[in-house]
Amino acid sequence: MKLSIRNLQVNYHNVAALKGISLEVPDAAFVTLIGSNGAGKSTTLRAISGLVKPDSGEILLNDQRIDGVVADRILRMGIAHVPEGRRIFKDLSVEENLRLGAFIYDDRDRIEQDLHGIFEKFPRLGERRHQHGRTLSGGEQQMLSIGRALMSRPRVLLLDEPSLGLAPIIVQEIGTILREINAQGVTIILVEQNADLALQLADRGYVLETGLIALEDRADLLADNEHVKKAYLGI
Repeated sequence: MKLSIRNLQVNYHNVAALKGISLEVPDAAFVTLIGSNGAGKSTTLRAISGLVKPDSGEILLNDQRIDGVVADRILRMGIAHVPEGRRIFKDLSVEENLRLGAFIYDDRDRIEQDLHGIFEKFPRLGERRHQHGRTLSGGEQQMLSIGRALMSRPRVLLLDEPSLGLAPIIVQEIGTILREINAQGVTIILVEQNADLALQLADRGYVLETGLIALEDRADLLADNEHVKKAYLGI
């Protein structure tokens, strides 16, 4: 699904978090948003998924406006959001968490098929399907959060800081899985503080600074940009 953002502005208590940004995400693209804390990256994802109502501008999914549409309706339209912080239900089992991700469907056979697919993609979740969420490691909780989103069969997947606080080997594993998801035709928009990782995974990148898009280009070209190297890659 193609996603377009045009002159999007979002204010929090009269403070502009987004100051009129525009970006284009083609169908099946892998796009990343990088920038410092407070740049507006997470706000962009929240606006797309309906958690935040824009003050002005447009968000279009396949040329249909979705800005102002409620979050559960946007999920049914094919956009799933994995927020920062691995917000799983810690008192529920892995399987129960995943089944909640399919609440928009009534087809039991389809849900069972999707559940099997998640356990194939994330074997650790299959091994721990009856464990409570609180007993999982940070990496396993992140996998569960992504798996729950995938249970809705999204065409667009929004990810907010999936590598935060995880060991490098787990980050690498999740990165591989995200590439596989994208290769299956799912559009991905990744917000990631680890700019090096983000630019390795994505096809195209946008640099947000204080609510504005400062740079946009192919991810490999952004990785070679002197400003990006100094400000975000530590080079």
